[in-house]
Amino acid sequence: MRLKYLCSAFGRRVSRLFPASLFARTALILLAGLVAAQAISFWLHWGERAVVVSQARGLHLADRMADAVRLLEADKSQRRVIATARLRADGIQVAPVDSDEVFNFVPRGQIQAMLAMRLGSTRDIRSPDMMGGGGNWRNGMGRMQREAALPGAPRTFDIRLDDGQWVRFTASHEAPAPALPHDFLTHLLVSLIAVTAVAMLAVRQVIRPLQQLAGAADALGHDLGAPPLPEEGSSEMRRAAQAFNRMRERIKRLVDERSRALAAVSHDLRTPLTRLRLRAELIDNEALRDQMAADLETMSAMLEATLDYLRGLQENETQRPIDINALLNSLVEDAAVLGKNVSTEGAAMQPYRGRLTALRRALQNLIDNAIKYGRSAHVRIEDGPQMLRLVVEDDGPGIPPEDLARVTEPYYRPDASRRAETGGVGLGLSIVKDIALMHGGELLLANRPLGGLAATLVLPRETGNVASAC
Repeated sequence: MRLKYLCSAFGRRVSRLFPASLFARTALILLAGLVAAQAISFWLHWGERAVVVSQARGLHLADRMADAVRLLEADKSQRRVIATARLRADGIQVAPVDSDEVFNFVPRGQIQAMLAMRLGSTRDIRSPDMMGGGGNWRNGMGRMQREAALPGAPRTFDIRLDDGQWVRFTASHEAPAPALPHDFLTHLLVSLIAVTAVAMLAVRQVIRPLQQLAGAADALGHDLGAPPLPEEGSSEMRRAAQAFNRMRERIKRLVDERSRALAAVSHDLRTPLTRLRLRAELIDNEALRDQMAADLETMSAMLEATLDYLRGLQENETQRPIDINALLNSLVEDAAVLGKNVSTEGAAMQPYRGRLTALRRALQNLIDNAIKYGRSAHVRIEDGPQMLRLVVEDDGPGIPPEDLARVTEPYYRPDASRRAETGGVGLGLSIVKDIALMHGGELLLANRPLGGLAATLVLPRETGNVASAC
């Protein structure tokens, strides 16, 4: 169980290292694969090149040893000293050895066969180990490959001449394989850049329909009149676009039917209410007349609030830059005329792009709620490059914690707010929440530590504002 938890935690930590967008993730995976492929190609090429260089050097060494053996066997014994000096100058040290000093191992590989082929007859060869003086000489077909040897390791052999004299040959140290040419590295880098560019273009082409689908989904939430999604791309994306367009048409049809029903209800309900008001005026009992008038006013207020709420869900007001500071100042002045206490703190650094009427309505609802339950309202502006926060605070009783998540539901009112003097039908915060969602934001409610409620209208700036795509 603990291992499963550790694996899950490791997986979450690794996933956080990946970029958020699908394009960046796909591009990163492809780029990692390309780099790995180029690295493996480079490693294989380097290894093969080292083998080829070692083979060439081995063949050269075999030729030099064969030439040295022919030279020593051609000279008389008294002239071998001169030949030895000449060979030393050529990079091979040659020294006669006694029979009891000869190495014990017969080297593996093709060194004997290669010397025999060059000399026309076989020669006895010994080495200090089975590898032949630090190298492994093998791979037939007349080729000699030196493996598993450190660069610079000496190669030493004892060879018996045709007169029985043993001679020790010590070749000079082998230098490491030369570095790869700059042209090869340049070609490798250019090919990596070219393949990466082609892969990025291909990924962007594949991801573009998904981006269009996401943009169309965002636009649909704010403007049902947005153009349909182009039905193009792969077969899967065409099917997704067709399904999305069918869904869009069904939603638009339902909203249009609701709008027609709303218009009919608005007319049909107001007419009976008007008749009831007129008839209530004819009642002689003043107390009964006042009670009926109060009930009719309550019904009218509920009807107006409900119709206002339903109309607010379908408004397609044009977005434009809004001076939030000026908007709040106008609300504060309107409240002051009515004798209400509203104060502000902070300022917006730049205009906010949104729907003016909807935002005015949302802020007015929050301020009215603060004054209704807390007798005063304090508005604080917290502006940033990505987010604009408008916090409306009051000194009222607050909302019970168990009701915070439900007070934004239509027609829901906590028990503490069901008093007749507060009025309302439980739609004010629902309207604010819908307006926040209309702008790609949210409404956050929290009780203040010292009492009262803090209602925060969170509005994303245009860089992250979903509604700006409409």
